[in-house]
Amino acid sequence: MSEVVQQYENAPPLRQIRSQTSQSTVLNTRTVDTKAKPIKRTSKLTLGGLAYVAVTVFLAVGAINSQNNLLFWMFGVAIATLIVSGLFSGNALMRVRLNAQAIPDANAGESIRIRYSIINHSKFFPMFAALITEMNLKRNGSDSELGEFKPAGIIHLGPRQRARSDGTFIPLHRGHHTLEKLRLSTRFPFGLLQKSLIFNSPRSFTVLPYQLKIKPEIIRVVQGEGEEVRKRTHQSGASNEYWGMREYSPGDPKRRIAWKQSARHQRLIVIEHAQPIATKLWIWLLNSGSELNEENIFFERSVSIAASLLAQASKRSIPVGIWAPSLGVRISPATGQAHRLRSLHTLGVVEKVLTNAQDQAPNALITDDIIAIGTPENLSKVPGHIRGIDVTKPMEWLSDPKSLPKSLVHESREGDQ
Repeated sequence: MSEVVQQYENAPPLRQIRSQTSQSTVLNTRTVDTKAKPIKRTSKLTLGGLAYVAVTVFLAVGAINSQNNLLFWMFGVAIATLIVSGLFSGNALMRVRLNAQAIPDANAGESIRIRYSIINHSKFFPMFAALITEMNLKRNGSDSELGEFKPAGIIHLGPRQRARSDGTFIPLHRGHHTLEKLRLSTRFPFGLLQKSLIFNSPRSFTVLPYQLKIKPEIIRVVQGEGEEVRKRTHQSGASNEYWGMREYSPGDPKRRIAWKQSARHQRLIVIEHAQPIATKLWIWLLNSGSELNEENIFFERSVSIAASLLAQASKRSIPVGIWAPSLGVRISPATGQAHRLRSLHTLGVVEKVLTNAQDQAPNALITDDIIAIGTPENLSKVPGHIRGIDVTKPMEWLSDPKSLPKSLVHESREGDQ
């Protein structure tokens, strides 16, 4: 009991405990804020600022040569304007912190909303007319633009205030990309100086292939089994299900002749079977293995066509499989949202392999429909019972040929005209 009393007497007062707790809270908050601190500050003259400096120098030369008091006054006002512009915009950005949220995955050509959170920790200086832009919008290992970005804007952010703003990004190329650096800049109040803060905020995201307007009749798969499939059949074929009878025609196999019915009608009658209905769809991506620029465009078309067929078939609950062994892709036919997203992500990051390895057709059932996608050179090696889509002729598979994205257009081919 005496030990407990002694510990109580030696304990710090309640006021001191509260102050220590508040200090630790402030320190933790500052530690979190340091993640959003800028890594670099820049300042430069704008085009209007350069013209303004030239006029100021001209006023200084004229005032010195003429010793005119009015010119000296105008020169002083010009210098004061430059100083005020630099001090005001610089102090407004000193305590600003910026956080960027994660970028969601989206299809190429579709608009992505990128959200930013801005905090002004300054006690006195507000921030006006600021823009948030993404830097280094280049593809990995290429000089081409990753996409089109529309900056986010902040009209006014008062002291100790927080705001959110959205930018718009339209990716033009599929694949896995990373945006790292942000720039927060302002030219307030006179537009002479641009003060900027550079933030490091790496964010990775995946751009899925373009969704093209494919002709709906290309997908011939019909869902159903047994009697349901037979009722949906509108032409004869070579399955085991009975379709009907008709008169014998030269060339019909003799094993299909119904001898009892033929004797009854005094003429040869043959039995017809129902046309087999495909219940699964295989999308076969052919790999040319060429480094030519036009072949790369056609490969990108192939991937976009496959993704579009996958999306259309998934809406109709048709099992779809992606087959491209030379590209390392083997996805068995299935349905569901998870399967569709997994397949689209695979198509989004698949890369062309520069190899002469021969593509082999998938081990599909008789009732499975297979669509091969490639150039005429590749399709010539495909077995005759497999349907093919020629990527060089958009008129054959696009509902609207003018809807082909610019990044997939090749003007030198007749099919693109």
